[in-house]
Amino acid sequence: MNRVYDACGIAALFNIDGKPVEGKQIADMIRLQKERENGLGAGFAAHGIFPKHEDDYCIQLILEEVPGKAPTKQRVEEYLNAHTDVIFDEEVPIRETERIREPPQIWRFFVNTKREDADEHIKDVVMHVNSTIDGAFCMSSGKNMAVFKGNGWAADIAEFYRIDEMKAFMWSAHSRFPTNTPGWWGGAHPFNILGTSVVHNGEITSYGTNVNYLEERGYQCMLRTDTEVLAYIVDYIIRRSGYPKGIVHQIATTAIAPPYWRDINLMSPERKRWMNYIRQTYRSALANGPFSIVITTDDPEPTMIAHTDRKKLRPMIAAYDGDSNTFYCASELSSIRTVCDTGDYWQPNPGVPVIVSKEGIKTRGTGEVFEGVNLG
Repeated sequence: MNRVYDACGIAALFNIDGKPVEGKQIADMIRLQKERENGLGAGFAAHGIFPKHEDDYCIQLILEEVPGKAPTKQRVEEYLNAHTDVIFDEEVPIRETERIREPPQIWRFFVNTKREDADEHIKDVVMHVNSTIDGAFCMSSGKNMAVFKGNGWAADIAEFYRIDEMKAFMWSAHSRFPTNTPGWWGGAHPFNILGTSVVHNGEITSYGTNVNYLEERGYQCMLRTDTEVLAYIVDYIIRRSGYPKGIVHQIATTAIAPPYWRDINLMSPERKRWMNYIRQTYRSALANGPFSIVITTDDPEPTMIAHTDRKKLRPMIAAYDGDSNTFYCASELSSIRTVCDTGDYWQPNPGVPVIVSKEGIKTRGTGEVFEGVNLG
């Protein structure tokens, strides 16, 4: 299999009204970018797909048997029963396809916890499963959402997981395999922790520094891929920082891709103070290297973020359709055009995020990060 290193496909959509969108749309968007694929990995993140269990954490797993050990599902189930309240579990519905051969078992557990620090507890549960239970890997662990990914072409992964039969108000998708790691089921994008998922095109050269930063804060980076650290960094800053709701996403994205010092020196005193604070506080969370990413998160509210490095060495196109009140972003405009013919599309500035919540488009990424925010 040809391991193409210079391209990944990214696609995402977010209905700002919270209306469910058929999975066929996101599957068509990512399928169009086949020239960016190599058949070693693809995946989808879907938010709003479990209305009957919207208050429960859905731990969705890849399970592979390990010679000489008890069945992997049994070992996972015993651990979850001992450390969480298991509400319901089931095998993830799939569609058999000739192009996906010998897939692992895909299972999900809906769980809850009585601990006050519920999110942190579930995060620790995921870290334990991934690092300790051989043969088990948590693809996702958020509420009312899940990640569906595996080893194969995007169209085949979509068919395998029956993406066309699902509806979600927020979707992201990725095609290709994780940089510098083998193409395997758990290593495909999106990477997730709790309600935050990341799809990524590029390569993070600060991986080692980022891993040390995260491990000091209770995260275990088991996959040896740069996208995993991006998901954990975003989760840590958004969920545990305590910043106000109105600026927490701007702070997280600035930490990942901060302005150059020369540009900070030209800012107003208030913004200069904030940028200095972010750069110094999160200097080990900075992501060096070329990247374009889409972040989908429900913390503190459903939000989609399209973001690039400060040189914009990887592409990102954003678009908005007023008729359906839907935001789109992708590596290529053609990907958006295949499902929407809006004329409102643009290229965000390097290092400036597009941030969209259920309140609408907070920033289009064409000005500066904290545009319209009083930082005094």
